[in-house]
Amino acid sequence: MSLQTIRSAAAMLVPWGERFAAAGGWRLYVVGGAVRSLLGGTPLGPDDEVDMTTDARPETVRRVLGGWADTVWTQGERFGTVGCRRQNRIVEITTHRAEIYAEGSRRPKVTYGRDLLADLTRRDFTIGAMAFEVPATAEGAGTVELIDPFAGRDDLAAGRLRTPRSADLSFGEDPLRMLRAGRFVATLGLSADPDLEVAMRRLRGRLAIVSVERCTRELSLLLAAESPGAGAELLARTGVLDEIIPEVGHAGRNAGAGVALLDSVAPEESLRLAALLWPVPDVTAVAGRLRFPGAVARRAGQIALAARSLLDSAGDGPGHAAVRRWAVDTGDACPAAAQLAAAAAPDDPGVVAFVDRWRQLRSEEDLSAASPLSGAEVMAHLGIDAGPAVGAALRHLEELRIAAGPLDGGEARRRLSEWWESGRENRGAG
Repeated sequence: MSLQTIRSAAAMLVPWGERFAAAGGWRLYVVGGAVRSLLGGTPLGPDDEVDMTTDARPETVRRVLGGWADTVWTQGERFGTVGCRRQNRIVEITTHRAEIYAEGSRRPKVTYGRDLLADLTRRDFTIGAMAFEVPATAEGAGTVELIDPFAGRDDLAAGRLRTPRSADLSFGEDPLRMLRAGRFVATLGLSADPDLEVAMRRLRGRLAIVSVERCTRELSLLLAAESPGAGAELLARTGVLDEIIPEVGHAGRNAGAGVALLDSVAPEESLRLAALLWPVPDVTAVAGRLRFPGAVARRAGQIALAARSLLDSAGDGPGHAAVRRWAVDTGDACPAAAQLAAAAAPDDPGVVAFVDRWRQLRSEEDLSAASPLSGAEVMAHLGIDAGPAVGAALRHLEELRIAAGPLDGGEARRRLSEWWESGRENRGAG
């Protein structure tokens, strides 16, 4: 890992350092994911977002940015953060702080300081407790050094996740850090320090003071990782997952089934959520309780139900009609449901054959095609008025399509006439 990318980034950010220095001698430091990316050799792009910390208080930060940044937003000011956009770069600047959850409180108490080391000490993990100062001059960029009081650079190289202080103290102050541990394991491919896991097991109950929305936000970020399985497994084996989703723990021996599926399905939020909640009977209800957006919760439930339906149907043999009926019932959730079913039963020959048959039919015909005749066309062809017979005719055409595949308009009219005449004879005989 070289400092060259850090010094190049520092040179690009000089206008920021110059602005704050001129406004009152305030100092700026880059922290967070940008530092990790730079240490990994990824240069800072002109549009890349950057997190910074400063000794200036939030109201001062807002004043310094006013009239200089293109846009300033202050929704997070009460927590010490002021965001802005200058040219194409978004920067969030947070005053050096310490935040601690008061006993029984769902909101962190924020205090401000002037000391960078104290700010880094309260960071979640050592890999996030690194910084470099934004210089006020171009000459200063060439001498910028990494500030790394807790050996985060070594931990990053070793693939190790640790807290700057004791894990008990860190998780006790901010229980949400336990969920962030899972996210970092998933997104960065790290392994949790043994002491960190012990603390997660011991303090998992403290998550009760954290709002559902904040927990779900972290869970959503974990599910978006390229390979979320390792992070979710950490949460599961330490009991953290049961704390936020007790319905999974109630599944008994099947509790871990959903975690095992995560890496086998695509990173669509609803699909990953359906996989995680696979052991839960009512996925939609649990996803709703977790405050996932309604559309995400409903689609996750639809995917899970359709995947279970596929597993049930596969036992009867993957005939064309069975596959078409499943596809019609499932709609646009078919690809996700097929993925989830295949992941849940990868060695079941019936499931494999069903999914293969669905893929074959999907390539040959439009499984979601509308009826070849509209209700008005049915009435015109049969010479009937609106009523139950029209619905029966449309259902008949749908059954024909499921049984034999797509029908063009001419064939649909011919088959509809046969059905209507047959019905007329039956009605006459009755």
